[in-house]
Amino acid sequence: MEETIKSIVLGLCSGGIYALLAVSYVVIYKSTRVFPFSQAAVLIIGAYIMWYCLIAWHLPIWLGFIITCAGGAILGMFIERAFMRPLVGQPILAPIVVTLCLMLFLRGIGILMGKGDIQGFGESFLPVGAWKVGFLHLPKIQVYGFILCAVLIAALMLFYEKTRTGLGMRVVHEDHVVAQNLGINVKRIFQYSWIISCIIAVVAGMLLGNIQGVGLALDANGLITIAAVLFGGLESFAGAIIAGLAIGILQMLTITYIAPLLPGETTMMIPFVFLLLILFIKPYGLFGLVRIERL
Repeated sequence: MEETIKSIVLGLCSGGIYALLAVSYVVIYKSTRVFPFSQAAVLIIGAYIMWYCLIAWHLPIWLGFIITCAGGAILGMFIERAFMRPLVGQPILAPIVVTLCLMLFLRGIGILMGKGDIQGFGESFLPVGAWKVGFLHLPKIQVYGFILCAVLIAALMLFYEKTRTGLGMRVVHEDHVVAQNLGINVKRIFQYSWIISCIIAVVAGMLLGNIQGVGLALDANGLITIAAVLFGGLESFAGAIIAGLAIGILQMLTITYIAPLLPGETTMMIPFVFLLLILFIKPYGLFGLVRIERL
């Protein structure tokens, strides 16, 4: 019983990062109807930018964080303007294939930035050690990471609810034509969506790089997050958050109980098996919008 509780608590902590990254997928999909596979590689870029700031350039943590977020914003703006905007109005498969190509392209940039090696931050930029709560030992690095993810998600929800741009993004989600008729610049909303999403992704990347090390293997977390997004529902922030936490818990339970019994990286396989089972029952995900088309 104690092992199960430990796995659930640690799974919640790691699931916070999955939830944050899942939200970055939903931000783009809600506005553009394009599923951004490239976000899996944006993780790598964010981790390497933070690594350069702290290790290669010896900058303060706060400045490294700002530079990394600024790099994510510039990357999001560039992707939207150079690759996505020319494809507006084209068949939906075209932008999806482009995001897949961008994922491979950004992985290549990651190879150049890290020379193919796994880099470490030396000393964590988050507090290390652990708190002892009963029989639980809670790693500070994961708890503080979870808190940062929760703060960023809460800030994004407030942005959507309280700001003019956020309300515009919600209108664009409902209908692009109606939004345009209301005077909303839909292309600008698309750009904002990519910028916000890439900022979120680079923050998730720097957190994962701090915990796991900076390298190309980080994009595996992006692929796992795809399972969380589909599980929760492509249009739902709540679904992305709940599914991200659920995937984190499922992964930790797999490490505790299943991994010792099976060879290989079973923690990578289990979330996708779980996703297949869920999609058989609810094809649109737990909180996804069910679309009915009449012929």
